[in-house]
Amino acid sequence: MSSTNESDDCELKYYPFESLVETSFWHTLSENKLNIYKLSDTEIPLQAFYRNDNSIGLPPIVSIEYESFMIRESWDDANKFPVNGTLLIANTIEEFKSIDKTELSKRVGNEIWSAINSPEAEHNLPSFLSRFILLAYADLKKYHFYYWFCFPSLCYPLKPLKCSELRFLKDILPENSIKNLIKCHQELSLLDRSFFITFISSPNEISLYPLSEFQNLKDRSGQIYVSFADPSTDEKHPGWPLRNLIAYVLIRWKVKILNVLCYRKRGSDAGNSLTFQLETSSEKEEISECPGCVGWSKNEKQKLLPRVVDLSSSLDPKALASNSVDLNLKLMRWRLVPDLNLEKISSTKCLLLGAGTLGCNVARCLMAWGVRHITFVDSGKVSYSNPVRQSLFVFEDCLDSGKPKAEAAAQNLKKIFPHVISEGYSFMIPMPGHVSFATGELFMPHSFFDLPPSWRIHLIHTAIEETKRDVNLLESLIDQHDCIFLLMDSRESRWLPTVIGQVKRKLVINAALGFDTYLVQRHGIPSIHYSSETTSSESDSHQKLGCYFCNDVVAPGDSSRNRTLDQQCTVTRPGVSMIAASLAVELMISVLQHPMGVDTPAKPSPSGNEESLPESILGIIPHQIRGFLSQFGQFMPTSFAFNLCTACSPIILKRYEQEGFDFLLEVFKDGILLEQITGLKKLLEDTSTDDVWALSDDESS
Repeated sequence: MSSTNESDDCELKYYPFESLVETSFWHTLSENKLNIYKLSDTEIPLQAFYRNDNSIGLPPIVSIEYESFMIRESWDDANKFPVNGTLLIANTIEEFKSIDKTELSKRVGNEIWSAINSPEAEHNLPSFLSRFILLAYADLKKYHFYYWFCFPSLCYPLKPLKCSELRFLKDILPENSIKNLIKCHQELSLLDRSFFITFISSPNEISLYPLSEFQNLKDRSGQIYVSFADPSTDEKHPGWPLRNLIAYVLIRWKVKILNVLCYRKRGSDAGNSLTFQLETSSEKEEISECPGCVGWSKNEKQKLLPRVVDLSSSLDPKALASNSVDLNLKLMRWRLVPDLNLEKISSTKCLLLGAGTLGCNVARCLMAWGVRHITFVDSGKVSYSNPVRQSLFVFEDCLDSGKPKAEAAAQNLKKIFPHVISEGYSFMIPMPGHVSFATGELFMPHSFFDLPPSWRIHLIHTAIEETKRDVNLLESLIDQHDCIFLLMDSRESRWLPTVIGQVKRKLVINAALGFDTYLVQRHGIPSIHYSSETTSSESDSHQKLGCYFCNDVVAPGDSSRNRTLDQQCTVTRPGVSMIAASLAVELMISVLQHPMGVDTPAKPSPSGNEESLPESILGIIPHQIRGFLSQFGQFMPTSFAFNLCTACSPIILKRYEQEGFDFLLEVFKDGILLEQITGLKKLLEDTSTDDVWALSDDESS
């Protein structure tokens, strides 16, 4: 078959491009929109591609993928051809709809027209002859993407071109010449592969040249074919890139008769490439302005409207959840806090000591801030009174005597967000004054001294080993985490993690509740070398901030004895825990955003106001926040470390580092030992009780 047309002459028509947008492109666009582009309306350069070796029956396709955001200078695949474009992202659906598409394509058409008439453009023809515009709006809450492609083509010449019969290349050239054509095309530079000249001296002699060589070839003996890599597979219609190429040739070469080669490759053969001759109108067309531009694509219903893709159903639900969870945080950086370091927050590992009312609320708030590693420690089980106040538990957790709180909290946290890394550990934190091996109180109701001596020794040894195991586990957990939250019910249970946190220089956030009061406090961090000496010339800003125990003048002891039911339970106004939990998390976040991190100081603030407090990009960073719900008020005092503190004084930290568990064991047996070691007991003996004002936190939490 020598021709593909029944008539000798016809009006030339072009097969328009269709777009193929890979899912990976939308993923990359989403990430870039959140992290880079934000609200910017800057045009973004893209590079798509088309092929000239599509299967029979496929339309000309421009493909765009995640790599389209990178502009390449070379391609490994000789059958891929670049199409440079511009991405415009609307920030609202209303803005997307209101953009003047005609004006937009007209502007790009003027750029193409100017380039055609500019001598400098000859060296990079694909950059302006093959162009596209992608107008998009990304609804990142629903993962719906609205988009509209335009492949701008000039309306030139103004009058239709007459086209001779279309012939296959294999009908005018022998097989060896076609093979030579393929070889020569592969040797062209990337910039010349899309549009080039095929010069046929004879059926057996064929050469390929850049379009810029026309003036050197026009007087030589042979046939000049203006050629292009054709994405069309249709036997009657060449692909869309030919439109702008013809405009370029007619304007620059000033020819009336034009031979065209539509270079199509099928496997290792190019015999099905189309050839034909074009004849322009005898009337001269001299115009100085752009004649107009077309090219907006139709949607699936063949209407001149944008397309919509819904990726919410095709994405993995867990991946969708992960992307959506971070959306609110990343939106903060668009306008409100551009310097917010979300990566530092998400990489922070948090240890929550206590999985009750405070622990549950702190965990939920941490997840909302993007923290992805949360560990619980609690020795209790979920009771029937817990689910209504403790937000991570449900009724089923109370059945069969109740699930362990720590494990249940970790499991339910993963149900809320599968990508969170959460574990629960059930053990009791050893406390000062809670172990008395001498009296055998742990082994009641049996009389310890009525047991045989060997049994007593065994029980004492077992109790010591279990306590040592718990201490080692707590030390290991604190060492593995960056921020430690003290959210327990009793005062004395906070002592050991306070000491360990001091030695390991961890950020420790303390939250304690009264009936209608709360305390949120960050512990100061000691220097590398502990010293009980403090010079008067030392700047207040360099003084170590106090810990939870620095305001106490007595050692922590067993507060669980002789307590009535209302004292055994956490009796607080329900809203207090939520306020304290959110403030504790926000305090941690503010510290993380300060350049000094855990070493962030706090200047004295006698009045309790914020004027003299340090600031991060999120605002002030207090030492303490004390609130009173009965007055709906709070103040933010700053207190420095007490050199006789039973938890963070240098002598306690030194004894712990030097003696380890042996020292702790003595404290667990008798908490009064702390008063003797620090000198607090002597201070009390030397001071009249009438001169001491006891100011301690009201804690029933």
